[in-house]
Amino acid sequence: MIIWPLMYTEVLTKNQQDLLPLISKFSHDFYLVGGTALALQLGHRRSIDFDLFSDREFANDSLLKNVRRFYPVDKVYVKSRGQMTIDVHGVRMTWYQFPFIVPHQINWEEIITVPDVPTIAAMKIYALGQRAKWKDYVDLYFIFKQYSLAAVMKIAGKLFGIEINERMVREQLNYFADVDYSQIVEYLPGMSVSDETVKACLKQIAVS
Repeated sequence: MIIWPLMYTEVLTKNQQDLLPLISKFSHDFYLVGGTALALQLGHRRSIDFDLFSDREFANDSLLKNVRRFYPVDKVYVKSRGQMTIDVHGVRMTWYQFPFIVPHQINWEEIITVPDVPTIAAMKIYALGQRAKWKDYVDLYFIFKQYSLAAVMKIAGKLFGIEINERMVREQLNYFADVDYSQIVEYLPGMSVSDETVKACLKQIAVS
């Protein structure tokens, strides 16, 4: 386990910071992933939610009971086997049973563990095959400033095996027609980048 206290906590909203003691209650069975886990390490954009993954089954009713011990649940968006998404304290939180074993050895201030940046990158490119959200492309733009596509694909191959295909990944990095732009990307000061720059960079990576 790697103790990694120096995270960019300014990416979190005040409400998210309020929820950190609640997040820590789930640290034995879940780990933090997605854009929030990445933004905490790169400091490039604001976080908008908490995504908690596990490779084991869990009981939604038990999770809700634990949450309600600390905060009222404002809304339940999804409650199905292996997934629950709720709104609590103005923050969307998701618990998800992920069918792959993902290393998450970075211990963030004894709150919860997170995967490292290249592992999150591998999860991002895997997700491109299921969704196309602009914030994921922005995240990949910043990731590829530090890691090559080859390095990320190597990790993706170990994690997802035949479920990941490099040719398809390159096509997705070069195609933006069906991208969902509904979630506005709020950059931290000094990190703003134009959509055109992001697209040009990813296109270059896709064909290189």
